[in-house]
Amino acid sequence: PAEARATELARMPMRWIGAADGGAWPAWSGHGEPLPLVMMAAPCTMRSAALQALDRAGIPWRIAFSSPSLGGVWAAVAAGLGVTVRTPLGLPSGLRALEQPGLPPLPVIGLRLHRGMDELSAPALRLHDIVLQAIAAHPALARNAVTIG
Repeated sequence: PAEARATELARMPMRWIGAADGGAWPAWSGHGEPLPLVMMAAPCTMRSAALQALDRAGIPWRIAFSSPSLGGVWAAVAAGLGVTVRTPLGLPSGLRALEQPGLPPLPVIGLRLHRGMDELSAPALRLHDIVLQAIAAHPALARNAVTIG
C-alpha cells in the first residue's frame, strides 16, 4: 500500500483564511447570503473539507474563484474575493486566520512525507533527511510526528 512507507510529520488544524484587512468577511452577512469561497481546483482535500463543513452547518456558499495554484488562491483572498481553507503554516502577509463566530469548525489534516517501496537514491535520501530535519526544527510541527507502517 502507498501508506506503508509514509511518515506523518504533523497533524495541522485547517483554518478559515481571509484578507488581513477584512476583505470578503465583513461583506458577508451570514443571513442566507452565500459565503464567497476561493478554492484550489478540485480535487483538493481542503476544498472538500470546507464544503462539507459548510453543508453540515447549513451555510450557503458559492465558489467566487478557483485556481490550480496556491499562489492564485492567496492572491484572490488578498484581493478580497472570498475566504479559503488552508493551514496557517506559511500564511502570507496580508492574510490571517479568521476566528469569527459563524464559520463552522474544520478538521485537522495530516502532513505526510511519502516514499516508494524501493531504496532511495543518495540524492533522494538526502532530500528526505533535509525535510525531516526542517520539520524537527519547527516545534509546532515536530511535536506531532508519527511514523506509519
